[in-house]
Amino acid sequence: MKHSKSIILFLLLCLSFHVNAQEKAYTVETIPNVHLQNKMRYVSNPGGILSQEACDSIDSMLWKLEQKTSIEVAVVVLPSIGDNNTFDFAHNLLNKWGVGKKGKDNGLVILLVEDQRSVRFETGYGLEGDLPDAICKRIQTRKMIPFLRNNNWDGGMVSGVQSVCARLDGSMTNDEKESENGGNIMFLFFAAGAFVMLVAFLSGIASWRATRCPKCGK
Repeated sequence: MKHSKSIILFLLLCLSFHVNAQEKAYTVETIPNVHLQNKMRYVSNPGGILSQEACDSIDSMLWKLEQKTSIEVAVVVLPSIGDNNTFDFAHNLLNKWGVGKKGKDNGLVILLVEDQRSVRFETGYGLEGDLPDAICKRIQTRKMIPFLRNNNWDGGMVSGVQSVCARLDGSMTNDEKESENGGNIMFLFFAAGAFVMLVAFLSGIASWRATRCPKCGK
């Protein structure tokens, strides 16, 4: 009887854990769209992962960005999205919420999923020129991940949004621009070097073949 009670208790604990895990996994339909309730709010943080101070700071930056550029940004921070991948989730969220001005498609969703330790930027077509994938990746790796890898969600999200705003509102400093250009120049430098080596290698093979005897191959 005691053994039976122990099994039942264990099963109940497992069921409770499963239910809790399911409850914290958000879908696109269950995320509160705070911007609909208050046009000065841009951060949906239903799990309380970010502090109120961080949310207020991000809201302030994104309000100023929208007033200056008309660009709309939705920041969504979730404990879990279950087995969904962040790419599809952010894309569906951008479309469902209609982030961005009608006719301009100038919206951006910044999604952070805690249990996947993943951050994703999803841009509307109208922002792809100003915020291409390479820039999004650079902001994530340089400005966000150093904080996020230490579970400093506040620091990572505030830093990332600061960089996005600087990129989109034209306030990026010369040092930051030079840093970006420096990365592009280094890439072009190495690419050019690899091309020269490839041409030299192919030329060497062609020259070696030209000097061989057509009959004996020596």
